Amino acid sequence: MRTPRRRLAKLAPALALIALALPASASAQASRTWVSGVGDDANPCSRTAPCKTFPGAISKTAAGGEINCLDPGGFGGVTITKAITIKCQYTEGGVLVSGTNAIVVNAAATDKVVLRGLDINGLGTGLNGVRILQAKSVKVLDSEIYGFVRDGIDFEPSNSFANLVVDNTHIHDNTGNGLLIAPPSAGSFARGHIRHSLVENNGCGATVTENLPDPAFAFTTRCGTQAAGTGGSNPKLTALHSAFIQADGTGGHGLFTNGTDAIIVVGDSEITNNTVGVEGIDGGTNGGVYTFKNNYVDSNGTNGTFKGTVTPVRHYRRSHKRRH
Repeated sequence: MRTPRRRLAKLAPALALIALALPASASAQASRTWVSGVGDDANPCSRTAPCKTFPGAISKTAAGGEINCLDPGGFGGVTITKAITIKCQYTEGGVLVSGTNAIVVNAAATDKVVLRGLDINGLGTGLNGVRILQAKSVKVLDSEIYGFVRDGIDFEPSNSFANLVVDNTHIHDNTGNGLLIAPPSAGSFARGHIRHSLVENNGCGATVTENLPDPAFAFTTRCGTQAAGTGGSNPKLTALHSAFIQADGTGGHGLFTNGTDAIIVVGDSEITNNTVGVEGIDGGTNGGVYTFKNNYVDSNGTNGTFKGTVTPVRHYRRSHKRRH
């Protein structure tokens, strides 16, 4: 009589073969993956068997995980639909596209995305360098974005209270705006922060609008934004320790706002060689470009006038003396 143990022993090889034939589940995604200029997307994207492209790696990276560049390479454009970090600051993290967007962020409204150390090149035909449609926050750090026919960074979040941080980044030679903040939903809020960055030789430097972008992408008029009454959002940009310049002396505005609640606050920055240095239109009581601390505004066709001065709020820590 066969015992249960003997029957299981005979079934074991067959069960093992079935297990090998089953595809890997989503739970097998790695928290850290790697790409290499000589990798292969058929690989598991491990340190010793890296993938070739960002699209190949992101499908094998768990939400909240990280993609790292092992060595120099061109890793392709990618659409990001989950919380992810892409870091290539110690080597060439190339993203080269033609006729399309380079990086699209369309994640959940609770997701955080970090892009660091990327060289994003539109070859003069790419649409937008980084296009953000939805996320809780997006950080663009230590990167270069250039050669696009629309915007270097197009921040149009559909969710309210979305946040963008740009730091130590060179955004240049784009036909449209170096940075556009234009949330499409009425009553929504979008906040941008740019620091230690050079925004150079774009159609316009940084544009913040509560009105929708021009569907014809006529960047020579209102920096590619529509007239009043086409939006109703509440966008704001804080710019510190940055430069908004046209080194070749051509181009539109350095800083531009469109709408009653569209606000830019700029401090310790350079705004030079633009057709118009700073301007806000249809600003009503609040909208416009405000100065904070020191700014150098000179050598523009028209320097423009700040809407007002923002007074810094200083916080002091109280020293508590120990009582004896």
